[in-house]
Amino acid sequence: MQEQLEEKPIPRNVEDTWEEVYSTPIVNCEEDVVPLSLAPEQILVRSRYYEAGIAGALPECHARRGAFKLLLKAATLLPDHLRLVVLDAWRSQQVQTILFQQCNEALTKVYPEADKDTLHVMTQQYVARPSLDPGAPSPHSTGGAIDLIIATRDGLPLSFGSPFDDPNEISCTRHFEEKLEQGIILTESEEDALKNRRLLYHIMTAAGFVNFPCEWWHFEYGTQRWAKNIGRDSAIYGATTVCLNAFNLFEKSDQHTLGINS
Repeated sequence: MQEQLEEKPIPRNVEDTWEEVYSTPIVNCEEDVVPLSLAPEQILVRSRYYEAGIAGALPECHARRGAFKLLLKAATLLPDHLRLVVLDAWRSQQVQTILFQQCNEALTKVYPEADKDTLHVMTQQYVARPSLDPGAPSPHSTGGAIDLIIATRDGLPLSFGSPFDDPNEISCTRHFEEKLEQGIILTESEEDALKNRRLLYHIMTAAGFVNFPCEWWHFEYGTQRWAKNIGRDSAIYGATTVCLNAFNLFEKSDQHTLGINS
């Protein structure tokens, strides 16, 4: 099974613009958000932005319940010696804003001649713009986007040819496929990365996710991009929040019921 998936090319998908993605309406199913670390035999969780000290990042990764179920399905498609490692999922507005700024600053250093508008567009290839518009949420704010890699059960990450979050063309999912199509002979390490990208892509899409073509690690379910890719009329996930303090959910009616004077 693993060898079959590693030999199966990643198909060329149409890369929708953000305007096209955001034109898809959302009919929010109000599905709850759940932690992803409760099935360690199938999935490991390493909150990359929490480890990096990003303000507002949580030590746990969370996603919608439906996305979590599909993630577990994808994990069953891996051979026994491998498992999925989630690096990021739901993001707060604070984290999304910081990541967008950091990516924009990094690209500014690499392309100092580019103007502000061009850099803004380039940044959106790797980090969605922070948005308070309920009709145009960033994918990670919906709880339907998941960033992940594959590692061995001995704890060794597989090589994918570029680091997670690398804002360069090498991070495009089909980067090595396109080199092959151009007749370029891949090095041994590039061939290894190609096979690993194929494996990750095919198990995730078989489970029901869609890939963001600019990032080999990024997959979505229930989002506007997912709906656009599979031909649905609407997305099922809009922006949501993760509340770790149940007291914040109390309403005045609850106070009255409990005999608390407001």
